[in-house]
Amino acid sequence: MPRPNNWAGRVNRPENAKELSALRYYVARGGPFADNACTEQAARRLGLQSTLRPVGRPAEESESPCLNNRL
Repeated sequence: MPRPNNWAGRVNRPENAKELSALRYYVARGGPFADNACTEQAARRLGLQSTLRPVGRPAEESESPCLNNRL
């Protein structure tokens, strides 16, 4: 695949705040730096959907809705 016309300019331009935040996130998680659709497709194909979930245990709900109905 040939390189785009302004390849050196594209590669050497500084990242904006959003891109830099995403880069740091994916480096910390050890994941690919790609758009969500591409990442989700690759995770499904490789059976790695769990890697897309947040790290840690899910937040505990404050109260169960069933307990609120007790008299």
